Amino acid sequence: MRVLLVLLVVAVASALGVVYTKYRSRLLFAEVQRLEQELDAYDEEWGQLQLEQNTWAEHSRIERMAHGRLGMLLPPRESIIYIKP
Repeated sequence: MRVLLVLLVVAVASALGVVYTKYRSRLLFAEVQRLEQELDAYDEEWGQLQLEQNTWAEHSRIERMAHGRLGMLLPPRESIIYIKP
């Protein structure tokens, strides 16, 4: 009789362990899905920031800003000195 009771307790404990493990697995899966969506959003934002950085760093824009704000002009071609590395 005692052996049967012990086996019953072990079986119930095992069943509860399976249920808890399955529940925990679903929670972790949901968390992984949420984090993957967050990562996708960050990747998209990173791409937009890189595009914006490239736009701000365009040579023509920098030249316009140097001319407009600072009054800088390109030097005449004959006054440019090229140095070979």
